[in-house]
Amino acid sequence: MLTLLYRSDAVSLLPFSALADICVRSSANNRRLGVTGFLVEHEGTFLQVLEGEPDVVNKLFDRISHDERHCNMAVLGRWERPGRSFGFWAMNFGPLDDPSFWQGEFADLRDGAAFRRKSGDAETALAVLCRAYVFAGTVAGTDPVIRGFVLGYPPATTQPASL
Repeated sequence: MLTLLYRSDAVSLLPFSALADICVRSSANNRRLGVTGFLVEHEGTFLQVLEGEPDVVNKLFDRISHDERHCNMAVLGRWERPGRSFGFWAMNFGPLDDPSFWQGEFADLRDGAAFRRKSGDAETALAVLCRAYVFAGTVAGTDPVIRGFVLGYPPATTQPASL
């Protein structure tokens, strides 16, 4: 199993709706490929982790690296592991808009310029992704929309009201 971590900068800021659209499309594609992933964005800086079979992740990353919506792409890490660390979703993203996220060790990253600078450090990037992943996982337990992005999660079905 390959885990790939990278960062990039948006060519122009994307609205939440565009990020959500990217996530929905990526989720469907990643499910088909057996890839899981998680993405965060803060003031135009992206951090993303992808996990799956090495050849599949490498091909996917090659396609992502040619996407003209971002630039300054840098691979921060590649790890071969027996299992997944970010295996809950085929794809999901954390917009980092919760004020509690920026407390403690991340307080100095709230400024977009500081985040952009420090996100090139693999340890910092991984710590940000891990905290955002845990937060999103907590939200997924209560939000049926987010639960729909979970890899292998059965689609929501409506049951007729009993008479």
